[in-house]
Amino acid sequence: MARLIIVSNRLPVSLHAKPDGTYALKQSIGGLATAIGPYHKSHNDCLWVGWSSIDPETRTKVEIDKIRDEFARRRCVPIFLTQREIDGYYAGYSNDTLWPLFHDFAHEAKFDSSTWKIYQEVNQKFADTVAQLVNPDDTVWIQDYHLLLLPAMLRANFPKLKIGWFLHIPFPSPEIFRQLPNGKDLLEGLMGADLLGFHTEDFCVNFLASVRALIGIEVDKDGRIPVGNGASQRFVTVDAFPIGIDYGLYRRNAHSSLAQAMRHGIEAVSGKRTRRVSTSLTAESQAAAEASDQEENWWSAHTGDELPEVELAQSAAAKRGTEDNKVVVSVDRLDYTKGLPERLRAFDLMLSRYPEWVGHVTYYLLATPTREDVETYRKLKDQVDQLVGEINGKYSLLSWEPIHYITRSLPIKPVCGIYTAGDVALVTPLRDGMNLVAKEYLAARDGRDGALVLSDECGAARELTDAFIVNPYDTEAVCEALHSALEISSSEAKRRNAAMQARLKYRTAGLWSAEFLSTLRQVSDPRMADRRLQSAQRDHLVREWGQSKHKLVLCDYDGTLTQIVRTPGRAKPTHRLLDLLREVGSIPDVDLYLVSGRTRETMNEWFGCLPIGLIAEHGAWHTKPIAGETAKNADGRTITPKRYWRRADGLPDPDEWRPIIETIMNKSVSRVPQSFIEYKSTDLAWHYRMSDQKLALEQRERLVDELNKVCPQYGLTVMRNAKVIEVCPANVSKGEAVKPLLGSGRYDFVLALGDDTTDETMFTAVSGCAPAKDQDDVLGAFEADNAGAAKVGVAQSSATVGTTMSESDAAKPAKKPAEPEVAWTIKVGAGETNAHSRIATPTDTARLLGYLVAESEAVAAGTALDDKPQTKPRNKNKKASKAKTPTKMKASTKVKAAAKAKSASKATSK
Repeated sequence: MARLIIVSNRLPVSLHAKPDGTYALKQSIGGLATAIGPYHKSHNDCLWVGWSSIDPETRTKVEIDKIRDEFARRRCVPIFLTQREIDGYYAGYSNDTLWPLFHDFAHEAKFDSSTWKIYQEVNQKFADTVAQLVNPDDTVWIQDYHLLLLPAMLRANFPKLKIGWFLHIPFPSPEIFRQLPNGKDLLEGLMGADLLGFHTEDFCVNFLASVRALIGIEVDKDGRIPVGNGASQRFVTVDAFPIGIDYGLYRRNAHSSLAQAMRHGIEAVSGKRTRRVSTSLTAESQAAAEASDQEENWWSAHTGDELPEVELAQSAAAKRGTEDNKVVVSVDRLDYTKGLPERLRAFDLMLSRYPEWVGHVTYYLLATPTREDVETYRKLKDQVDQLVGEINGKYSLLSWEPIHYITRSLPIKPVCGIYTAGDVALVTPLRDGMNLVAKEYLAARDGRDGALVLSDECGAARELTDAFIVNPYDTEAVCEALHSALEISSSEAKRRNAAMQARLKYRTAGLWSAEFLSTLRQVSDPRMADRRLQSAQRDHLVREWGQSKHKLVLCDYDGTLTQIVRTPGRAKPTHRLLDLLREVGSIPDVDLYLVSGRTRETMNEWFGCLPIGLIAEHGAWHTKPIAGETAKNADGRTITPKRYWRRADGLPDPDEWRPIIETIMNKSVSRVPQSFIEYKSTDLAWHYRMSDQKLALEQRERLVDELNKVCPQYGLTVMRNAKVIEVCPANVSKGEAVKPLLGSGRYDFVLALGDDTTDETMFTAVSGCAPAKDQDDVLGAFEADNAGAAKVGVAQSSATVGTTMSESDAAKPAKKPAEPEVAWTIKVGAGETNAHSRIATPTDTARLLGYLVAESEAVAAGTALDDKPQTKPRNKNKKASKAKTPTKMKASTKVKAAAKAKSASKATSK
């Protein structure tokens, strides 16, 4: 059985010795272990290879064997590195050379030929370990910058192995990357992979530019890098896969008793939960006022020197009562890429520029030290310590300290407590691949207010567009963004957060790993690698969906929403699939039609209770989306609203042709065991899914030849589909069935998905309505020819159906329908197609529909924001301000309310 082998620098679990001499394993802390750990844990066919964090020179052979056995229980394969190897490979080349250079800190990078040699040796040690485990059908997924040479090392011994690699940090521009003395060797090492993944399109562009500059290879029209020549040529695909988080994990932990205790403690210290701070600040203000009178008291001799302190105390006391106290939080490793000194200077400037916040905003800065033995990191900690001391010394009052500085690692629950206490999260790295802290903060504050100030130099800024996006080097911009975030109204903050949270709930770490592995399987199969729906195209599709007003989804069933099975009856939809279709069909201004070759009886039985339209027997029958909702009777059985089916006009009389076609097909049934005939009201189908395929294919050609001689005289046509030969009326097709919908002028967005030849007519109908549009905006840095999901305009009918016009009306210019619309045609699976893009499996179809549901929820939550954030009125009564703030519904509530209105509208139209 094919397995997945994950390879990373460090294993997802760490070993701890017990007093009795045995060992125990604990889950490691880190984004990688959190992201892929659940997949590894839930799949028994998955192994994980990585460094054990144990020096073999300090253990006996018996101990090493026990350690291997303990790791094996968790399906982990440990690699043992000596201290020399760790110093050269990990601390040396990986973290002293690659880490700073990839983060655009080339001046911090150290180039040492000895560490480069050890880096090569350790990559080879990883390759040798994997080679002992791997089978030809396995998939290997390599992680991060520590193992840049590994893909080519594995490819040399396993030419057909499916290999993927993902970078969890930024990839630099070619101008920076080419400073690496061994840069070309690293790129050639990566050319051994089938799929290279990065967090953002920007990093993909940087990588492709580096390949072009150092190796001289150009990307092809499908966004792939050709490697080799002739029969041995293969392709390396490059794409973006933004990593997510386990949203539910942070949401749940934010409600834990430990997180709530942490939150309450922070709120008490910052003056949000007691009157202590208010009283203290008032007393301090009175003392300062007394000192300013220069009368006989101990402070009077220093009044002139202490005047700034007097003003701060008076301002702090005066603000209380008109504004809430606020908490700012940040959670980082103490690394020079995180921009901590720049962030602290911006906070300092904010207190100086807006002194009314003195005494009323508290900054909780969690900065976990790393690599304390490295001079650069020691200097950074000294710099941060000094800045914190200076700011606290400058602004602290008797009852308040502006910065609470924490320099230790905390578990997830206390961190979630910090997130839930933070009115503002300050996430301003100078350079970061993704930065999951921003996403964790939003998940911990699910359904609540809170503002996010986010650096534009991290990958998360491409997704969390409703945050306050800033240049982390611009101290004034960060200062102003922080002030605006502190001032933002609760309703506006909730609206921004709800939009981002709706997307984050769907785009989880689980989705990230599933999409990467699905793409790896697709690009490794030559039959499905062309026209692949790239991530930039998918994101563009999702954005167009969110911006459109009336949407039409045309979706085949067998092979598109569910796998082809041996017997048609076994393809009954799962509850999960039905829920997904119900979600899509219930979205306001969305009409979902299942366009299938199934009989109307089957379609009605399986999907009749859903708020969607149905087209059966390739277009011979159709019914519009039903109005109203399903209900249950006293016995608990679902009551399905009555559907009204319409039969297509001009169909041949089945009584004339059916006996003849049935006789011909019965010959094939007798010749091919386990084949059978499926009877429909308008056609007949010969299935050979369960039969011996060699025998069935020979008989298929004989059957098709015989049918082609007879069918035309009865107005019939022969269709070759997935392991079925079908005879149906020549004037019936999915394309003809959907033309009335496409020409209605109602829709400004159309999505068509299908998997076999019967769906090609639907793709042609959609694509033939208007010429294709320019794709430059879809692909960004990729060339326009790479478009796998080209958009086409859908023409609209200007005729008015079913109405009469007066002479005066006729004299007026005809009213034009909506603006030209856009459509996407997507083939599911392998094979020639008229569609403009391709996805691999029905699971990919479900994921794409999930993206669309999440985007609709985000739009319902209120993503259409003003250019300027809404802030609370300054110096106004808080109760009055709150009274003027309209109540906002949750995203799901708004969708449901609009769905009811949609159903009511349809019922009225009928």
